[in-house]
Amino acid sequence: LNKDGEAQTTGEIHRYEPHIQDWNLGDPTWQDGKGKGIIGAINYLSSKGMNAVYFLTLNIKGDGKDVWMYRSPDDFTRFDVSKLSQWEILFQHMQSKGIMMHVVLQETENETMLDGGDMGPDRKLYFHELIARFGHHNALVWNLGEENGPAPWVPTGAQTDAQRKAAARFIKNNDPYNHPVVIHTLPDEDLRAPVLDDLLGFPYLDGISLQHHERESAAEVVLSLKEKSKKAGHEWLVTMDEIGMWHTGAKADSADPNHPTLTHLVLWGTLLSGSAGVEWYFGANSPQNDLTTEDWRQRDQLWEITNHAKVFFDEYLPYWEMEANHGLISKAKSFCLTKPDEIYAAYIPEYSNSTIDLSAAYDNFNVYWYDPLNGGAL
Repeated sequence: LNKDGEAQTTGEIHRYEPHIQDWNLGDPTWQDGKGKGIIGAINYLSSKGMNAVYFLTLNIKGDGKDVWMYRSPDDFTRFDVSKLSQWEILFQHMQSKGIMMHVVLQETENETMLDGGDMGPDRKLYFHELIARFGHHNALVWNLGEENGPAPWVPTGAQTDAQRKAAARFIKNNDPYNHPVVIHTLPDEDLRAPVLDDLLGFPYLDGISLQHHERESAAEVVLSLKEKSKKAGHEWLVTMDEIGMWHTGAKADSADPNHPTLTHLVLWGTLLSGSAGVEWYFGANSPQNDLTTEDWRQRDQLWEITNHAKVFFDEYLPYWEMEANHGLISKAKSFCLTKPDEIYAAYIPEYSNSTIDLSAAYDNFNVYWYDPLNGGAL
């Protein structure tokens, strides 16, 4: 049964057969050659410059209903060690290809499934197993849960503020590698604010994995969350991980050539607002949605455009020393990241008749242009 707003599953396990061609001699497999599709898919994403993959480790009762660490979805005390060994092969390969593991620990539909949401024996065992088996990987983020908190479409109940804090504290106290701990949000401010406001200033939560419905205001929300958390004394990293609407998300290239609003408002808009990264959600009503996609080449151009932004930040900006100041640009829906008196990185959708206010600067500046659609040199 899929509720309104959920993609329909095919009833089959992912095979990623279109990516078998991307598997290379010497790459890992398991059980007499299995796994070439997903290993090849990782090779493909890495070849496009992508450096993170968001995935669930527990979606019993959730949208896909096809991922768990256990021998059975009805017994939370016995783990499938063969399956977990296969996961480790995949995770090792991801790390070797420069791809971060964004580990989402639960889904909104099952956040109270283990111990009613408490840090009881089942949840502690689950977290211990994850940390012990996979915590040694360098590029890893723990995500407390997808759409965590009360939601009108989930009748099974939600974790409380105390339960969220207990989970974050447990991970921080038991992960010897001190990986970041974040939480995925609900899509609208009226739903996510009651959850996030109680977490402001909480030292065991490092950041927000943001879901937001409206592209037009994505940058504004990133700025607001960073400012609120900074004022509370514990500034969050904020990643733009799921842009809406729920039925649309990031369409395939054929349905949205050049991805103009994603490029402008979401990718560059949030990065120039200080976000810690961008991930792409495939909308539930898309034929190639988040649950059924087997061929990641359907969004090949989106990966190219995303990589152009990553290259720009890596090669040309001391972004860790910069802050957003969009008001310096005269044109609406323009974005500017600055290190005052030194460097100003601006995205201006239509640069004719646009100005940048450098009246407070004390030097002359050179002007360089960068093509967000095609990349290349300045």
